[in-house]
Amino acid sequence: MHLGHLLKEQGDAAGAKAAYQQAIDSEDETWAPNAWKYMGNLLGEQGDTTGAKAAYHQAIDSGEEYWAPSAAIDLGDLLRQQGDTAGAEAAYQQAIDSGHETWAAVAFTRLRET
Repeated sequence: MHLGHLLKEQGDAAGAKAAYQQAIDSEDETWAPNAWKYMGNLLGEQGDTTGAKAAYHQAIDSGEEYWAPSAAIDLGDLLRQQGDTAGAEAAYQQAIDSGHETWAAVAFTRLRET
């Protein structure tokens, strides 16, 4: 994961994707959802919104207590940028419903902004 972040910061998107994919392939209960979330961020920044959405959904569907609601917020942000207010609200609500101490509060704030 950290290698992916480092490579992304250095402008090596292909290397970052490969590092994230390696974490995803590990199927680790914590690191794979984390990698899906950051893969979504990278794909979104590259303009691949379809890929970003799919990656966020993988993280969300994992149900991992920290990364799933964080990915739901990122998905909501992406959908809001695309003008999909209803989709953004649903994604934020999913993060709120997770009950995560940090991400539920962030999602509530974002929901109020839509």
